[in-house]
Order: sequence, then C-alpha cells, then structure tokens
Amino acid sequence: MNLLSIRYEIAELCHKNHIKKELFSEVNKLQWERIIRNIEDRFLAKTHYLNNLHRGWNRLREPYYSSGFLDHPYRYFPEIIKEDRIWFLVEDFDEKIWVYEGQSACIFEQMIPELYQLKEYYLVSKKYEWLVCENHNGILCFSGKEIIDRMKQLEDKYKDR
Repeated sequence: MNLLSIRYEIAELCHKNHIKKELFSEVNKLQWERIIRNIEDRFLAKTHYLNNLHRGWNRLREPYYSSGFLDHPYRYFPEIIKEDRIWFLVEDFDEKIWVYEGQSACIFEQMIPELYQLKEYYLVSKKYEWLVCENHNGILCFSGKEIIDRMKQLEDKYKDR
C-alpha cells in the first residue's frame, strides 16, 4: 500500500486510535461498486459514460447548493447531518474513490480532522437522500432538499457571527 495513499492513512489512523470496525470500516469490496453507482445515478448529471465521482461536485443534480466556511466545516456537520451512520467516500490519487461506512460522530471527530491526505470527500446518506462534498477548495457542496434546508438554517443561525 502506498504511504501517500489516503487509504493507507485511514488504516493507520484506525490502528493508532483503536477505532473498532463497528464505528468505522472500509466497505466490502463486493459492495463498493454498487454504492458508487447508486450515488452517481442519484446525485450526478452524467454527461459522458466515463464521468465518475472525481470532481462530481461540478455535476450535481438539482437541487444543489454550495457554501463556504471561515472555520473548519466538519465542526458544523453534527448540526446538519442527523443520521447516525453514513457513507464516507474519499478521493485518492489517480481519481480512485475509497468507500467507508461509519458512525457520523467518528467520521466528524476522528477521521476528517486528522487526515492529512484528505483533499476531497463525500458524506452520503445511506438511504441516498442527500450528499455533502467538501472539495479541494474547501467549498461545501450539497445535493438533496433536506440537507440543503438544514444548511440554510445553519447559515441563518450564524449569519450575525
């Protein structure tokens, strides 16, 4: 495994912090392709058969919404993401996407803040109701009415701060 790989970094982080598989784990190799295909079909406007999740935030279907933060966005995820377990997809080099499943709190508190190689990632409802992406520019992109509404409520809450 390549030492610069996000997958390697995640495996090392889980080992170092004794994160149990019940809290966070890589999706079975037999499931990841179906999960990615479901996400692409539900959330992306595919303009070419080779389009995939790489820079998928540029091709989100309506309704979609984008927002930026002055602070680290993951600190606000508990206010907009209410599900206990979600998909966590991370982009590695060569546009490879790794798929993980985990408890939201573990992802928000122990994964995202600690991953140095994390450039772009997706958080997705396990029911495929919404998607959140933080792109390499630090912009959050949302797809799905429910998550967009929650994000707008959060913006209203903090607009004077």
